[in-house]
Amino acid sequence: MNAGFQLTRLRVAELRRFREPFELRELQPGLNLFSGPNEAGKSTLVRALRAAFFERHRSTSVDDLRPYGDSAAAPSIELDFAFGGTAYRLSKSFLGKKRCELFIGPQRLEGVAAEDALAELLGFQFAAKGASREEHWGIPGLLWIEQGAAQAVQGAVLHAADHLRKALEAHLGEVAASGGDDVVAQVRAWRDELLTSTGRPKAVLQKAHDDAAALAAQVEALQTAVHSYRSQVDQLRELRAAHAADEAAAPWAALRQQQAAAQQALQAAEAQASERTRVQERLRQAEGLRSLLAQRLADAERQQQGLQARQAAMQAAQLRFEQAAEREAQAQRVEATAMAALQAARATLAAARQADTRRVLTRQLADAGARATELAALLQRASAAHEQAQRLQQQAAALQLPARELATLRQQQGRLQELQIRQAAVATRLQLELVPGAQMQLQGAAGGTAETLSGDTERLLLTPTVLTLPGLGRLHIAPGGPDLPALAQQQAALQDEHTALLQRLGLASLAEAETRAQQHAQRVAEASAAAQLRDSLVPQGLDALRSDLHAAQAREAEARTALAQLPPAPENDTAPGLALAEAERRHEAARGAAEEATRALQAARHAQASAAGQRDAAVHEHSALQATLADPAWQAQQAQWQRDLVEATALHATQQRELAEVEQRIAAARPDILRQDVQRYGRSADEAEQQHRARERQIVQLETALAGAGADGLEEELERQRSAHALAARRAEELQRRADALSLLLHELDSRRQALTQRLQAPLQQHLNHYLPLLFAGSALAVDERLVPGALSRPGPRGPEAADFETLSFGAREQMGVLARLAYADLLREAGRPTLVILDDALVHSDTERLAQMKRVLFDAAQRHQVLLFTCHPALWRDMGVAVRALPTG
Repeated sequence: MNAGFQLTRLRVAELRRFREPFELRELQPGLNLFSGPNEAGKSTLVRALRAAFFERHRSTSVDDLRPYGDSAAAPSIELDFAFGGTAYRLSKSFLGKKRCELFIGPQRLEGVAAEDALAELLGFQFAAKGASREEHWGIPGLLWIEQGAAQAVQGAVLHAADHLRKALEAHLGEVAASGGDDVVAQVRAWRDELLTSTGRPKAVLQKAHDDAAALAAQVEALQTAVHSYRSQVDQLRELRAAHAADEAAAPWAALRQQQAAAQQALQAAEAQASERTRVQERLRQAEGLRSLLAQRLADAERQQQGLQARQAAMQAAQLRFEQAAEREAQAQRVEATAMAALQAARATLAAARQADTRRVLTRQLADAGARATELAALLQRASAAHEQAQRLQQQAAALQLPARELATLRQQQGRLQELQIRQAAVATRLQLELVPGAQMQLQGAAGGTAETLSGDTERLLLTPTVLTLPGLGRLHIAPGGPDLPALAQQQAALQDEHTALLQRLGLASLAEAETRAQQHAQRVAEASAAAQLRDSLVPQGLDALRSDLHAAQAREAEARTALAQLPPAPENDTAPGLALAEAERRHEAARGAAEEATRALQAARHAQASAAGQRDAAVHEHSALQATLADPAWQAQQAQWQRDLVEATALHATQQRELAEVEQRIAAARPDILRQDVQRYGRSADEAEQQHRARERQIVQLETALAGAGADGLEEELERQRSAHALAARRAEELQRRADALSLLLHELDSRRQALTQRLQAPLQQHLNHYLPLLFAGSALAVDERLVPGALSRPGPRGPEAADFETLSFGAREQMGVLARLAYADLLREAGRPTLVILDDALVHSDTERLAQMKRVLFDAAQRHQVLLFTCHPALWRDMGVAVRALPTG
């Protein structure tokens, strides 16, 4: 690689799943492929690289590196890499053994100095407190893609933005002056004092405009007031002249006289209207009498004509009666036949029901017997499961330990282990490197068996000890640390409590307690399983099952008794009887036919009675009408009605002539116009008086207002406000010109900075354009001023189309994320910065075609960068021209 960065070796120990040391050697400068199933440690190795560089060796926030369940582990990482022709070796361990050592050629750095040198070299920073986070990772965070994070480009670019910009500026040979940033910031601050980000005035400028506008409004109001004052003076003169003229002429008096004359004429016309009402009433009465007489004569004529109609109706009613009598006799014969058929069907149905009942009872007897047998077997199985559950529950109760005391035992054991760890931490560590064949004796100061030591060994001394040096004498060692005796006393006291609690529970150790607790849990589980089996067999309980069994046995006895009570089947009846359904159908048909015949008979009898009634009524009506028309008094009444009608017609004509004469007189008087004249003259007089009084009040108001305005000095106040407005307007204009000038200057400065940003973007855009055709032919990816990928433009089925990066599919964003990071790597490589690309199970959301295109992209990038690719799908990557190295799974 041009930048000369190559990771050659990675070794981890006591780190997550790698409890034993594991090492990756002979890493190649280009593409390196590592495969393994899930949980094989691929992400663990990536985490180890991040911890080696990003985490402080003294950090207390790296417990995730420790193997599960091993609280004493000290995770360690070793790295060999080269950059710029110089060999580097990094050794770092955490937690129990916190150290950091970095060799840069012959130079050796330790601790914080070594870590700061790495941060400067690779372009990242450390967290001020706690674990390292994404915002601290800089350039490695951009190029080292975590599992499932390939599509998250924006955050990684922004966190590496400062390092990228420095690399770009160094590559271009020009550095944006920090003084320019200060100038832009100062101009922006001045502008922001007057304008918002959208160009709207802020408080100072807005107040200046508001003051000028307020003074302008006051000047305008004063000008209006002065103009109004002068107009009111002229108006007062005109009002006084008009008021004097009305006082002399009094026009409302003449109008009142005209109103009185019109009122007299209206009263005379209204008297004619009353006369018309009386004539109309007499005409209405004459019209009513004439109509009544004509109606009576018409009724008499209709009665004469109706005698013949009643004769015909009487004959028709007699015919209908005779027909109804015939239908009634026929309906009686049909009903007798239907009732006989119903009796026969009823007997057949009774026989069929008896046979069906015998069959049903026989089947119920068999079903009840089978059900009783089945329930008896189920009761036996459920009772056995119930007894087993009770037995297991008794065994579990015998094995149960109090939960609080078991928790106390566990807590005491944990505290004892913690005290041992603390004693080991403050104990004196004795390390010996003896020549071959040399030996030493190690014995406690209080006596006891001596231990022979040889070779390279290490001991932790907790109590005073004597080390015998053959040929030299003895070395008395008293372990230091003021906490050691106290820790020993705490351990002894706690051990006594622990032993006493075990003895009280009848246990030998915590392991035996745990075993007994497991046995109790097992018995509880077995008892629960037996109870579940019982409940599955008898969800309603054993008592309910016994009740069901008794009920089935009772149903069996009832069926046997009911079957015995049935009469025996006829022995000599060999012909098969009708099925119950057929017998019921025939009975129902016969019953329906009988009911229909009965209804028909009732309807025929009702029709015969109705016809008889209609016949009698027709005879009665014909006789009554014939007698009425032959009565002499009725004939005399008709003659009188004829004479009265002639007189009523003559009276009606006379009343019509009188009404016409009254209508003519009313039309000539026009009372509607006279009524309008009364209203018009009255309103005119009222209006004249109101105008006269209103003009008088207006004169008084104008005199009062003019007296006040003259005392206020309006014209002098107008001149003062004009001067104040001129000053405020100049102030607002000056501030506005300053704001406009600052906005223009800021725009020019931003344009210049944008031009420089575009020059910074150009190299990155060039590298993006190198990779894009391999994935999307004819496409282009925009880069904003923050160097973050933006919209993707590419050919579509209907012409060019553009889509924002965040609107692409997840797989497309993942592919574009890898592609963009490779372009950043090329940019950094040209700037002479170290590059290492790590892909942890990336591109898993790519289809076959896109994955093939991305392989071409990665192969091309591997010609310039070292790429570490971890995958759980090795078969997909066997066409990359390099061996796929499998990680151990054991």
